[in-house]
Amino acid sequence: MTEPLVGPPYRLFFAAQVISSTGSAVAPIALAFAILGIGGGGSGIALVLGTEFVIYTLLLPLTGVIADRTAGVGALVSSQVIAAVFQMTEAVLIISGSATVWSLAIVASGGAAGAALFTPIGQRVIPQLVPVDQLNRANALSQTARHGIAVIGPVSGGMLVATAGPGWGICWDSITFAVAAIMFARLPLAAGMSSCARPARWPAGLADGWRALGSRTWLWSMTFSQCVGGAAFMAALVIGPAYARQHLNGALGWGLINSCLAGGTAAGGILAAAWTTRRPGILISLCMAGMPLGCWAAGLGLPLPVILLATAIAGAVYGPAGVTRQTLIQQHIPHQELGRVSANIELAESIPVPIAYAIAGTAADRLGTQMVMTACAAVIATASLIPLAVRDVRQLSLLPTDSP
Repeated sequence: MTEPLVGPPYRLFFAAQVISSTGSAVAPIALAFAILGIGGGGSGIALVLGTEFVIYTLLLPLTGVIADRTAGVGALVSSQVIAAVFQMTEAVLIISGSATVWSLAIVASGGAAGAALFTPIGQRVIPQLVPVDQLNRANALSQTARHGIAVIGPVSGGMLVATAGPGWGICWDSITFAVAAIMFARLPLAAGMSSCARPARWPAGLADGWRALGSRTWLWSMTFSQCVGGAAFMAALVIGPAYARQHLNGALGWGLINSCLAGGTAAGGILAAAWTTRRPGILISLCMAGMPLGCWAAGLGLPLPVILLATAIAGAVYGPAGVTRQTLIQQHIPHQELGRVSANIELAESIPVPIAYAIAGTAADRLGTQMVMTACAAVIATASLIPLAVRDVRQLSLLPTDSP
C-alpha cells in the first residue's frame, strides 16, 4: 500500500494533504461554535454554511476550466493560499470579537473559492505524480489518511475550541493551508500539465467539459447514481442528530456513529489498496449498495452497538468504491479534460443535496426520523444498483486509456 510513497513527488503531496486535513477536520466545529458564540443560532449556521456551499458550487465550472488551462502546481498552491488568507481573516474577526454572521458568511465564501479550485486540480495532479500501476494505491492512501484524521478531528476540534476558543481553531486551519501551499510549491513544475494542447477558453472550454462527461455512458450513468444516492446519504446525515436525540443517547451516540463511519472508510481505503478487481464498475455499484447499512440499522430501531457495527462495515464497504471510482476517472479521461470533468461531476452531485435536505427535514417532522432513515437507505441502495443495467458499466476495466 505504501509503494507510492517511495516517489518523492507523491510523498510530498501526501504529506501536504495530511497536514491540511488536520485543519479541515477542526474547522467545521470551530466555525459552528463561533457562530453560536455571537448569537447566530441555528439560522446563523445555516446562513454561513449555505452561502459557502452556494459559492463553492457556482465556481466549480470555472475552476474546472482553470485547472485544465494552468500548470497544476501553480493552481494547487493558489488554492491553498486563497484558503489560508480567508481562514486567517475569519480567525481574526472571531478572536477580535468583531465577527458578525454576515461577515463570516462573506469570508467563508472566499475560502470556498479555494476549495472549488482544489477539487479539480487535485484530481489532475495525482496521476502525474505516480506510475499508472500505483494510481489506485495512491488514491487509497489519500482516502485512508483523510478519513483517518476525520476520526479524531472532531474530538481534537472540540478540545481546542473548549480550551482556546473557536477563533484559534480557525487559525490552525489557516496555518495548515499555508504549510500545504509551501509544500505544494516544491512539487515538480510539470506536475499536473501534460504535453497535450490546452483546452479552449471559457465558455467554450466549459461546454467541452460537459460533452466529455455526457459522451461516456458509463460515466454519466454512474454520476447520476451518485447524485441520487449521495443526496440521500447526506440527507440521512442531516437527520442523524435528531434521530440520535430521539432514539439513542443524543450527541454522544451521534459522535460515535460518525467516528465509526470515518474509521470504516479509512479501513476501506486500505482494502482498496490491497485488492483490485477486473470489473470495477460492478464492484463500485455493489459496494455503494452496501453503504446504507447503518441507515438500515437505524431505520429498524436496532440498539446503538449494532448501528455502530453496521456503520463501520458500511464505511469499509464504501472505501473500495470511492477509491476505484476516482482511479477510473483519472485513467479513462484524457488529462486535458480531467479538471473540467471532475468539477462537473462534483457540481452535478452537489446540486441535489439542498433539495434532499429540505425533503428529509419536512418528512422527519411529519413521519418521524426512523422512517426517513429507512427511506434514505432504500433510495441509496436502489440508486447504487441502477448502473449495473448499463453494459458499459459492467464491462469497465482499470486501464490507462479509454475511448468514449
